[in-house]
Amino acid sequence: MPEETQLKDQLEQLVRLQEIDNRLVILKGETVRIPEKIETARKFLTETQTKFTQTHAEGESCNQRKREKERDLETCEERLSKARNRQSEIKTNKEYQAHLQEIEAFKVEKGRVEEELLTLMEQLDGCKRKETELSQTVKAAEQKFESERLQLEKQAEALKAELGVVEKEREAIVPAVDPKLLKMYQKIKNLHREWAVVPIQHGTCGGCHMNVPPQMITEVRARQRILTCSQCQRILYWPSSVEQPASINEAGSPQAPAASS
Repeated sequence: MPEETQLKDQLEQLVRLQEIDNRLVILKGETVRIPEKIETARKFLTETQTKFTQTHAEGESCNQRKREKERDLETCEERLSKARNRQSEIKTNKEYQAHLQEIEAFKVEKGRVEEELLTLMEQLDGCKRKETELSQTVKAAEQKFESERLQLEKQAEALKAELGVVEKEREAIVPAVDPKLLKMYQKIKNLHREWAVVPIQHGTCGGCHMNVPPQMITEVRARQRILTCSQCQRILYWPSSVEQPASINEAGSPQAPAASS
């Protein structure tokens, strides 16, 4: 039957067009995600660099406070030295007692400053160790990011090339589809995204999985006209007449078609 053959050819073209369109969606999605993946990889590097910068700043601040404390210690030592040198000028016992108290106060102050200086030196050593470790981490992160970036950019180039090939395949197949049928296909695809043309499987629609009336199954098998599912409006075909590598499951994901009966 010429009409049956013609309809079968049209269904074959539609299924192939659907495969191409779905492949284009996947390729475009992967292409869009490449910059996102690069930024995700860059995020770890940026966080590591930020930690290094913060640690370096903490070390600089600690070193500045250490220098200030060293100057304070020098001042304390000068005061203590001058106080001790004044001992020969003391005339009375009262002055001597006051002098001893003054020296003791200078010693206490010097001891406090020395303790604070020791704490700062320990903090500074800790900052230097942490900065050294982070410096190595940053270097490793830079190398890792550069490697990932180059790999992702190569993937982007490969995706771009494949997109060009698949788009040309679509341009070649579209003229072979009846304009009215193509318009119908596009309308259904806009509604259901990936799947506009689905097989009848075990008496149910391969798209929404609802039962297809026996009379409609008979008409679909006869391939005398285009029929759509009464529930989801997808175009139906009998799987023995048109090859299709996948249908969709209840979650809307691709799955291998069931064997024809």
